[in-house]
Amino acid sequence: MTRNGLLGALILCAAATLAVWLLVMPDEPARALQDGAGAAALATLLVGVAIRRGAE
Repeated sequence: MTRNGLLGALILCAAATLAVWLLVMPDEPARALQDGAGAAALATLLVGVAIRRGAE
């Protein structure tokens, strides 16, 4: 993954976590952070797999 791709993934993670926290769980910021971090990690893994398969 390139540096720009990693930076984009981190920004998307932060934006998605903030949106979940503010819109869905405003009273539970710790749980929103856990959910956002888990979803971002899974999405990053899936994108990495897709990029590797596409390169083969």
